[in-house]
Amino acid sequence: MSLRNPERGLFSVKGLIFTLGLIASFIFVGTLYGLIIRPGANKADLANSYGVDVGSSFSSLFVILKDYEQQICISLFLWGLMILIYKFILLNYEAKTLGRFAPESEGLDTEPEVDLLAGARSITRERAGALSAEIDSKSQQHDLHNKILPYVMARGLERYHMTGSVPEATETIMGRLEVASEQQESELSMLRYLVWAIPSIGFIGTVRGIGVALQRADEALQGDISGVTSALGVAFNSTLVALFISIVLMLLIHLLQGGQEGLILRLQTFCREQLIDKLYDREETAIREQQTEDKEQKSASQDEARSER
Repeated sequence: MSLRNPERGLFSVKGLIFTLGLIASFIFVGTLYGLIIRPGANKADLANSYGVDVGSSFSSLFVILKDYEQQICISLFLWGLMILIYKFILLNYEAKTLGRFAPESEGLDTEPEVDLLAGARSITRERAGALSAEIDSKSQQHDLHNKILPYVMARGLERYHMTGSVPEATETIMGRLEVASEQQESELSMLRYLVWAIPSIGFIGTVRGIGVALQRADEALQGDISGVTSALGVAFNSTLVALFISIVLMLLIHLLQGGQEGLILRLQTFCREQLIDKLYDREETAIREQQTEDKEQKSASQDEARSER
């Protein structure tokens, strides 16, 4: 994930997953259906027509999965799973980046990637400029390229170096983190669409199955209910598979969203405690020193007045 160079284009990792991943999932599932599922379902139907018990749980599963609506739902689920795996990998990389800049917060006994204080008690305006350049230089490394934390830190320190204002640096850092959170949220839109689309495809199978069953109602009145039961099987099985897949997919999306929100909160905590609170605000320090001096003068004048009395 990047605020500067978001992955775009067909040949980026994200582009390959969103385009070739979709095609690959349909090809893989279609091959699986052509070689295993539909032949197994046809064999089970043939055995049942002769009153033979196949005795295999896989045969019953193949009968449930054999129709085209289920095939489309499974293909979309596999595609959504590819997107989720990619997002979880990015989330893991971002967490590792936080561990490199704040190892103590992650329970790691290693040196931080950049020593923000370098033995000092605070970060001065001149030090902020040097740190910003150092972090930008390290961000060019492959394992830190386009990561959220170094980019946010560099921009906040750069703003403080330019303006010398802690509030402006704080606004820059928190604003960038808010943008990162919104970008992560927007990238879940395709997954949310799949969660809506998969049950809808299942309901299409339900409508199709009920329609076929109504068309064969005359056969049922004549005593042959096999066509009606087969059509109703299509109706109920498609809904069953679609709802089950959507439940699993929604669970994974919630886990991903929770991880992303937790990451942003950890980044905000780190930036506030280890960066913003360490910035040296000369104006604020001068005000505090003036207030302290005024209090001392006031106290001295009170002591003189008491001694004169």
